[in-house]
Formats: sequence, C-alpha cells, structure tokens
Amino acid sequence: MRPMPMWLSIGWSRKDSPEMYKMIDLEKAGYSLLEGRLYNHDYLWFSSTEIAKVSSTWPAIHNYALSYSLSQYSHGVYRGNCPRYEDDLASMPLYTTPAISPVVTRTTITLNAVDDLTLRTDSGGKINTPNLGKRVTLDPCFELPQSGRRLELGYLFFCFVRGDYRPPAVARLGKKGCPIRVCWKGIESPQAFLLDEAVVPAHPVNPLDISGEVLSYDPIILPPHMLFRRAEIRGDWFVRVDGGMVLLPKRIRHEIGRT
Repeated sequence: MRPMPMWLSIGWSRKDSPEMYKMIDLEKAGYSLLEGRLYNHDYLWFSSTEIAKVSSTWPAIHNYALSYSLSQYSHGVYRGNCPRYEDDLASMPLYTTPAISPVVTRTTITLNAVDDLTLRTDSGGKINTPNLGKRVTLDPCFELPQSGRRLELGYLFFCFVRGDYRPPAVARLGKKGCPIRVCWKGIESPQAFLLDEAVVPAHPVNPLDISGEVLSYDPIILPPHMLFRRAEIRGDWFVRVDGGMVLLPKRIRHEIGRT
C-alpha cells in the first residue's frame, strides 16, 4: 500500500463541523504563520498605474514585492531581461499575502524629467523641452503599540515562514527603497482546513495562490499580476485567525506536500 503524505495522515473530522475533514498542521510541516502590520516611514512609491505622465501608488502592496523585501532578496542573476519570479520565490524562506491599508493619505509631487545619464533637465542642446510629470505617493504612517490595544493602522498582511527564519522588523520597499517597520504577531498552532463552504479571506488575495473555486471577486490591477481586493472562494484551504480566515497559498501547500 502506498503511504499517505504526512499532512494528510493527520486528517481530522468533527461532528459539529462536517466540512472540516482534512487538516494540515503547519508547525509539524515546518512552517509558522505570522500576522504583520507594516508602516512606511517615508513616502512610499511603486507606480501602480502610469497614465499621461502621472504615476500613482495604490494603498495595496503586492505579495511578490513584500516577499522579496522581507526575505532581504534583492535580485537574482539570470540570462536575459525577464524577471523569474517563480525561481526567486522558491528560494525564499517566506511567502506573504498581499497587504492593504483601510486608511491612507497620499501626496502628489510634481517633478521635471531629467536625463538618465547626466541627471540634468537642460540636456539636449539649446532646446528647452520641459517634461513635467506627477508622482502620487503614500504618506508615512506611524502607530505606537500599546498594551491591551489592537493595532489598526498600517498595512495588514500574513506571512508563512519556513524553518527558523526570522523576518526582519525593518526593511526597505518600493522603487526608492522606502524604510518600513513591521510589527509581528505569531499565530499559535496554525492549522489549515479544507473547507467546502464559501469563504471571504481577511486579506487581499493573489489569484495565483487560489486552488479552489472563485465565486466573486473585486480586482485590483497591480503589476506584476492582478490582485483580488475581496474574493469569495469555495473548496480551498484556510487558517482561522482571530475569527477571520487566511488563505493557505497554493505554492505553500504544494511545498508541504513534497516534504
């Protein structure tokens, strides 16, 4: 008889929750789950959209950018000019959900184009050709942790960490390397369940992380791949955290299945 994978051999059923018939103990599988609250300590800019020389930043952070930043992974060296996200992410010790902030203010900065080589605005001979543009950035955000009070500002996300890696509390993010601080909260005994019922996760979702059926979604067009600000998903794996549901990304589940 073929032996069952470790994460399926600990399947569990309860009479009061018949939909929970399979379970993954993330700690036994070598993963921990953290709740992160991100604060940018400078103007954050990463050009969510560019229209008519206006570059705008939306208050949603793609989980690829967040995983690169918190893994302290600058870039990989490959042949050619195309990014290879799958190869890079496979070598990182963590993988996050997208992050979003419910309350954020933005600042618009008007700038004049400069020559990439000389960093001057008057390059190009005697012809005066000003090339004005605008950059919409996210304002800095601060919040002091207080005993007995739940953090409410900043950008909320969840992070799946492999092994003994300790995610940094300070990192850089965005095109200009904006300094960020992350307040971490560990989730005790995280367990993922396969649910047949429709679930709305407590965070934005990268559609590439979904293995179930998407019943409805609210898209955010954000490079390198769109996100779902809100999604209703059925038949997928979730971790219950403080009454909310965190989607277990498909890549993490596949990685656990191979161990």
